[in-house]
Amino acid sequence: MFFGLVNNIECLGIKYMNNIAVFGDISANGIDGSSIWMQSVCNLFSSAGHDVYLILRDRPTDNTITNGIDIRVNIINPWDQSYTEIGSENTISPYELYSILNAIDKKIHFDNIIMRAPRFVKDMYRNIANLSYKKIISKMDIYFAALSVFEDSYELTILNNVHSSINRLVVQTEQMRDYAEQMFPELVERVIVLNPMVPKIIYQDSKAIKNKIKNKSVVYAGKLDVNYLIEDYIDNSLSISELGYKVKLIGSKFNTVKDDKGFKNRLESKIKEKGIQWTKVLGRNETINETSKSTFLISIRDKKFDTNNEISTKLLESISAGTLPIINKSRANMSIVGDNYPLFADSYSELYSIIGAFSLTTSNYKKILNIAQNKVEAYTFKYIYDKQLKFFYEGYNTNKLKNIKEVSRKVLIASHDNKFLSKVIKELEGISGLVIKFDNWSSTLKNDKKYSERMVEWADIIICEWAVGPAVFYSQNKKANQRLLIRLHRFEITTNQPSLINADNVDYFIVVSDYIKDFCIRNYKWESEKIKVLPQYADTLHFNREKIQGYEYNLGLLGCIPRLKRLDRSLDILEELRKTDDRYVLYIKSKMPWDVPFIWNKSEEREFYFSQLERIENSEWLKDAVIFDDYGNDVSVWFRKIGWLLSTSDTEGCHTAVAEAMSSGSKSVIFDWPGSDNVYKLNEIFSSSQQASKHILHNNYFEEASIALQKSYCFNNFDISKTINFYFEFIFSHQ
Repeated sequence: MFFGLVNNIECLGIKYMNNIAVFGDISANGIDGSSIWMQSVCNLFSSAGHDVYLILRDRPTDNTITNGIDIRVNIINPWDQSYTEIGSENTISPYELYSILNAIDKKIHFDNIIMRAPRFVKDMYRNIANLSYKKIISKMDIYFAALSVFEDSYELTILNNVHSSINRLVVQTEQMRDYAEQMFPELVERVIVLNPMVPKIIYQDSKAIKNKIKNKSVVYAGKLDVNYLIEDYIDNSLSISELGYKVKLIGSKFNTVKDDKGFKNRLESKIKEKGIQWTKVLGRNETINETSKSTFLISIRDKKFDTNNEISTKLLESISAGTLPIINKSRANMSIVGDNYPLFADSYSELYSIIGAFSLTTSNYKKILNIAQNKVEAYTFKYIYDKQLKFFYEGYNTNKLKNIKEVSRKVLIASHDNKFLSKVIKELEGISGLVIKFDNWSSTLKNDKKYSERMVEWADIIICEWAVGPAVFYSQNKKANQRLLIRLHRFEITTNQPSLINADNVDYFIVVSDYIKDFCIRNYKWESEKIKVLPQYADTLHFNREKIQGYEYNLGLLGCIPRLKRLDRSLDILEELRKTDDRYVLYIKSKMPWDVPFIWNKSEEREFYFSQLERIENSEWLKDAVIFDDYGNDVSVWFRKIGWLLSTSDTEGCHTAVAEAMSSGSKSVIFDWPGSDNVYKLNEIFSSSQQASKHILHNNYFEEASIALQKSYCFNNFDISKTINFYFEFIFSHQ
C-alpha cells in the first residue's frame, strides 16, 4: 500500500526552498524604480523562506536600499569577498560576476539566478561553449522590463540568442508574456509575469483617516523627472495651499534633459521659494509610512504614459499605504481604481477643482480606499508569490530529495508515444537516484523483441504509457520483484489489447475517468482496488492568465478533427447565438483535416468537412463569424480571448482542453459524451445545441467568485502535481 505521499509530499523532500541569486545592472547607491525592484525581489523571496544572495554591481557608498533589505538576505559586496579579484574601483564586469556566481554555485548550489542585466547576459553568452558558463546561464531567470516588437530591439536581439539556453524569462505584463511565447515557442511554460509589487496593505481605521482629513496634506514621492510633471507640481503648490493643504515632496534623484541644463537648479530654487516640505532621502518603507500620513498622493504624469499598460508602482504604494492618489485617467489606472474614481486628473490645470470637489468625509474616504485596497491586494508580496511565483520556485526539483537521495531505482518507460507523459518524465529525469531507460515501440504493436527482453532483466520499476502492446508484453513477462504501472487513456478500449493484459501481474492501472474504470472492471474483470482514476493532467497555473477585453462573446473549439469532434454542433450553437446577439464569434484552433492523411483519406471525413465549410460560407449567421487560428502550442495565449470552450464531441477520454480552459477563466459547454458527468462534476452537461446556446445566453456574466471556484476545482482535480505525486509515490513507496 502507499504511504500517504499525496497528502504529505514533504516527507520525500519534494517541496523545498531554493538558493536564489539576484543580480541587477542597477546601482544600489540610490533610490529609483530599478533599485526598489531589486530590493523588492530580494525581500519577496526571502519572506517566502528561500535563501537569497544579492550580488551588488557597484561598490556600496549609500545604504538606503540595502538597509531596507530583509536581514536574512546574504548581500555579497564584490570588494569584500575572496572568490575573485575585482579590477575596477567602482563596478564589476561580466567576467567578475560570472566568477562570483560560479564560485558560490560550487559551494552551495544555486537553483535559480534572477538577472535584470541584459548586457551582462549578452557578454556571458559569448562563452556559452564553456561548460561552466553554460551551467550558470542555464539557471538564469532573465528579467526584461520591456520587449520591443521591432527586430533591431536590443533586448529582443539578446533574447533571440539566449532563449534556448536560459532557465526562464521574466516579464512585467501578460501582453509581454503572450508576445514572448509566440515569438519563441521554446519558452512556452517558461515565462513568468512579475507585476510591480508592494510589501503589504496598511489598513487604516477611522481614527487614522480622520487625522489625515484634519491635518490635510498632499505629497509627491519619487524621482524629479520632467515626464512626471514635477515642475507643474511645484508651480501649483500655492494654489493647493490655498485649499488648506500642506505640500510635501519626497525624492532626491533628478532626471534631467539635455536641452534643459538648468532643470535641477531651477527646481531646487522653486522648492525653497515656495516653502515646500522637502525630504530628500528616505528608504522605501519610510517613504510608504510618510505617504500614509498624507491626505492625497499626487502622481499626474505626461499623457504619453496613458497608453502604457504597466501599473504604476507609485499608485500601488499610495493605495497600499492608505492614501488616495490623484492620477491620470488611463486604462492601467482604471484597472485598479475603477472607471468612476473621483480623483482622476489629466493635467495640473484640473487639480484645484478635483481636490475642491472631493467629498472629504471619513466615510467617503474610507469607502473609496477600501475598494482600491481590495484591488491592490493582488500586488502584495504574498499574493504575487503565492499566485505567480510559487509554482515555479517550489516545484518538483529533484536535486534535493532529502530522504531518498541514497535510494537507487532502475525505471523503464515503455510506450509507442510519450507525449502525454513528457512532464512526468522530465521530473523523474531530475532525480539523481533514478536511472531511466526507454523501450520505444515503433507502433502500438511493434517492438525490438530482444531489447524488450533485456529490459525485463534490467528494470526495478516498469511504467507502460497506453494499455497496448508494451503493457501486454510486460504484464506477461515481468518478474515477481518488479513493479508495473499501466496507464490507459481511452482509445485502447476500442482495441483488443487491454483484454490481453495479465492484470494479476499489474500493481496499478491509471485510467482517465470513472466511466473508463467501470468499463475496465466490467469488461476485463480488473480489480477496482488496482485502478486509480487520474484525468490527463493540466498545467492549471500556466493557463491562469488575464483575459482580454470582449472575451465573453468568443467561443472556442480546440481541435475540430476528426469528425467525431462534431464541428457541426459548434456551428449550430453559434448560429443560435447570433440570431439573438451578433457579437458572438467562434474561434477554431486546430489542424485541418487535409493536414492529417489518415483522416483525409476517408471519403466520409472529406464529405463532412466539405459540407461544413460550405455551410460556413453560405450561412448569413456564420459567414465572417468563424475564424480559423493557426495550430500551435500557444494555447494559453489563445485562451485569453476565449469566453466559452466547446466540448461537442461524440466521445472523449476526459477532454483535457476543458480543464485547461476552465483554469484560464473560460466557461465550458460540455456535451454528453460517455463519462463527461463524472469527469466534470461542476458543470452542466448538454444533449442538444439548443440547450447549450440558451445556457450561454443566460449565463453571460463572468462573476469573479464563481470563476475563482472553477479554477480551484480544476487545480484540485486536474493539476499536474496530482499526477507527479502519484508517479513519485509508486516509484518510492516500496523498498
